[in-house]
Amino acid sequence: MKSLITKEHKHLLYKDEIGDDFLLTKYMEIYKKSNSTLGVYCWSKRIFLQLKKEGITTKEWDTDDKLYTFETDVANLHLLFATGSHSRRVYRYGRWLKNKEKRLAHKIIPTNPNLKEVE
Repeated sequence: MKSLITKEHKHLLYKDEIGDDFLLTKYMEIYKKSNSTLGVYCWSKRIFLQLKKEGITTKEWDTDDKLYTFETDVANLHLLFATGSHSRRVYRYGRWLKNKEKRLAHKIIPTNPNLKEVE
């Protein structure tokens, strides 16, 4: 994930308890499935339907705990950011982050990688 983002989106980068990187926006968790594919867990039906209407989702399915899961191309990352992203890192011990840990069923640990400047 570090190779896909710039310093501008560095605050969205987190890792889980086994060390896998992912991006956390207001409405979704984005992780890298392969070099050309991203996996997404979305917890907003409105955002999921909007992205589905735009035609950027593939292999969609929903779960019984109201998570909408789909895959998309890496080139669509800017469209996922456009749906809503935090302007700064979320408070580590806050209610919102604890809710997402419970909903996504894994720990959310902030990470601070060294990223190159945007040219």
